[in-house]
Amino acid sequence: MRIGLERALPTTAARLRILVVLVVVLAFLLVVGRSLIGALEVNAEISRLRDENAALAAKAEALSAERILLDDAAFLDLIARGYSLGSSVERPFVLAADATELPADAPGSAARRLTVIEEVRSPIDAWIEVLFGG
Repeated sequence: MRIGLERALPTTAARLRILVVLVVVLAFLLVVGRSLIGALEVNAEISRLRDENAALAAKAEALSAERILLDDAAFLDLIARGYSLGSSVERPFVLAADATELPADAPGSAARRLTVIEEVRSPIDAWIEVLFGG
């Protein structure tokens, strides 16, 4: 019985081997874990840099479009008119500070340009549509 019991209980050498294996596994897990955390941080930085690069590319594209616009003489003439720098044959004008606001249906207003014109029907046409269908 004593021999069976001695075989069941681990010896000091077996305990030492288990301890060494556990220390090696733990060290391996720590190294792999640190590498994994580093890789995740690098991926997050790459993603941030890609987003920043895309924003900078969009801004560069907008600036190049603005540069093309600024090279247009007609656009520059229009902007110059805003600063009263038009040609000598033009008469600059400015609205008075106390000028009244135009009505909503003034000629040239958006209300006139964008509204749908309703057709005017006579009452007899309406009754004929109701009675006989349209």
